[in-house]
Amino acid sequence: MKETHWEPFRPASVDSIPAEFAAKLDAFSASVSARSHIIWGEHCSECSFPVCQTTCAFYTPRADLVCRRFEQGIEEGKTPGGSAFRRIRFRKWGKLEGTGPAAVFSPRAGDRFERGDRVVGGLLRRLPIPFRSLRHWMRRWNKLKAMMLARPGGHVARHFVVEAWSLKPERVPMTITFLERDGGGMYQHAFEVGPEYSHIAVDVRDIARTVDLAEPYLVQIEPVGEAEGRDIVFGTIDFVDGLGSPGDLAAPQQAPAGYAKVIVWDLDNSLWEGTLAEDGVEGLRLRPGIRDVIVALDKRGILHSIASKNDPEPALAALEHFGLRDYFLYPQISWNPKSDAVAAIAAGLDLGVDSFIFVDDQPFERGEVAQAHPALTTLTEIEALDLLDHPMCAVPATAESARRRALYQAEAERGAVLQRSGGQYHDFLRSCGIVLTIEALGPDNAERVYELSQRTNQLNFRGTRYSRDDVAALAEGKKGMCGMVLHCSDRFGDYGIIGFAAFDPENACLHDFFMSCRVQRKYVEHAFFDRLKAIVRGGGRDRLTVLHRPTERNGAVTRMLDDLGFARIDGAADSVEGQCFAVSSSTPIGEAELVSVKLESHLEERWRRAGSLSAQETS
Repeated sequence: MKETHWEPFRPASVDSIPAEFAAKLDAFSASVSARSHIIWGEHCSECSFPVCQTTCAFYTPRADLVCRRFEQGIEEGKTPGGSAFRRIRFRKWGKLEGTGPAAVFSPRAGDRFERGDRVVGGLLRRLPIPFRSLRHWMRRWNKLKAMMLARPGGHVARHFVVEAWSLKPERVPMTITFLERDGGGMYQHAFEVGPEYSHIAVDVRDIARTVDLAEPYLVQIEPVGEAEGRDIVFGTIDFVDGLGSPGDLAAPQQAPAGYAKVIVWDLDNSLWEGTLAEDGVEGLRLRPGIRDVIVALDKRGILHSIASKNDPEPALAALEHFGLRDYFLYPQISWNPKSDAVAAIAAGLDLGVDSFIFVDDQPFERGEVAQAHPALTTLTEIEALDLLDHPMCAVPATAESARRRALYQAEAERGAVLQRSGGQYHDFLRSCGIVLTIEALGPDNAERVYELSQRTNQLNFRGTRYSRDDVAALAEGKKGMCGMVLHCSDRFGDYGIIGFAAFDPENACLHDFFMSCRVQRKYVEHAFFDRLKAIVRGGGRDRLTVLHRPTERNGAVTRMLDDLGFARIDGAADSVEGQCFAVSSSTPIGEAELVSVKLESHLEERWRRAGSLSAQETS
């Protein structure tokens, strides 16, 4: 569902959706028991509304004066099977943005919402009322439908899904980002869109570790780096219930109902002949033919796991000895009931036990598991040798199915890392490998600095708007200023130039600082100011000062300065330049270590000449 505004429904101008892609959209829609209906709109990653309407060279108004960030808005269409898709032709800084909370609803309830929205939107556009009144009622309607779509619908969201492909022969790195509105947690997932159909599913449990999905949040989908010219078709972009497979689903196809997805093996006298605790690994013999069965089922996309009463370390070592360790996901090796082990495997894989086959030589164990999980199928160790011909395993081996285990292994490792870290946001940031590069202002980056000065509001310390002549003067070092350009990247991609600082090295004073909101909450500012303090300290100064001129839009600056340890200088009179804040140059800034900082060699030379950077600070 998209935001209601002046522009009516736009049919997607895609000449033809490949039949194969349309079939995949239809197949996925049919497999989902419920989904959310996030209200999507076109937004700008460098938004500075309303200032941008008069200062931004890229401002292109829609009928409601909101900047157009997609060439033709959100163009909508449907496959022959009735599945919805959207074409988005991104312009510079364009991003797709929606809001939460977002409940999931049955297809029938969702269709009612969609039809009702079309009717109300059409009526609003035809109302003969003034512009301001119409804008007011459209905003009211968008808020009302967001409230209705946030109410629980009797289903539980399990994954956030993105179906997409590029209409150009290129690979586009993209991110999904969830941001708490109160400035708290953030979750980000990277993916890539190419000319082939791709299907990404993010486990809701991973998102919920850092973002409270019951409270207001933003969800943003955008290309990493340059968005201009990206031409993407999206299928489902919502939370869903009823999806059985976690992680990146670009490859694996889910088996139809009644087919096996997991074989759970006992070890002693089942997978191998002998008892590990009594015979040791040297006395064991792999059951003849069992390796071929495991490998062949793996190629069909059928997963394997272990439920064994043994000590875990020697049992895993024995599997390693036989060269089978990597085939088994979420192995449960303990002295607990095997029904508990099966439940743990099902929870780890997020699959229903009705798709499980349990293999054990002991009638007692098969009975105990079957009583706890009546939907599960049990087999003896002898019957397991014929699994390749079992009706539940009659699925073909394909290149896609052969990748299924690898995808689950990657998801398991990712979950293990999150569990070890407690799902903490700082640990997530460390895994991102964020790098801040500080460059000298020059001809190659002057235009971007000019753009940033025109667009930044929240994190613009003095609300500065540079002209191109101002930027050129700074690049020449006039008034003793050193222009520092901030460039950011991480493992998701390159964010380009995201900030600028005008620094007076002689007086250890930062006259201007502004930064894009694209990298908020990533502690980039902490890393920058920590390095700047080191520079000041190396020049023999005991404090760093900054100028701050409050505006209607930069209230976030005061919070940032407080977080960075700055305090208003007592007795310092306000001036047209701004208020003066200072911080000791000897105190490190917390969280700065989350971001790696690289200082361009040209800057080092300039500070050396200014006598503000000692040799030991250039490393």
